[in-house]
Amino acid sequence: MAQLLYRNLWAPKELRTLLLGVLMISLGFLLELIFLFFLDDIKSSFLGVLYWEFTLFDGTTTPLLILFHLIVWSIIFFASLMVYTVIREYSGGRTGITEIAGIMIVLAITTVLIFDQWFALFFLIAASLITGYLYLVVSE
Repeated sequence: MAQLLYRNLWAPKELRTLLLGVLMISLGFLLELIFLFFLDDIKSSFLGVLYWEFTLFDGTTTPLLILFHLIVWSIIFFASLMVYTVIREYSGGRTGITEIAGIMIVLAITTVLIFDQWFALFFLIAASLITGYLYLVVSE
């Protein structure tokens, strides 16, 4: 039984990549849901450090929390891109810049709905940097 599961689910690289990508996307969204709905519990835990406020331009900001969310959303973007690319290559196509831009736009719209337009701009910059890095690494 274990050999059958290993041979069918874990041996092919594409399936491992899909499983890892889907789990990373799920983990990112679940983490964001925890931060969205359990704010008081998080502030009283060791993650309360993320809510330290700093005064900036006559207002307060939480840069550690913004950076944390930016990292989580960047991981979600990378995992979404990875899953889409594996599915696209498995079906015989290649992932183009329009598909990558579509994923970026959908996630940016989601970040605008959850956070604000500045965070969406930071996310678009981070996603562009990730995409640029991937094109530099993969270029032939």
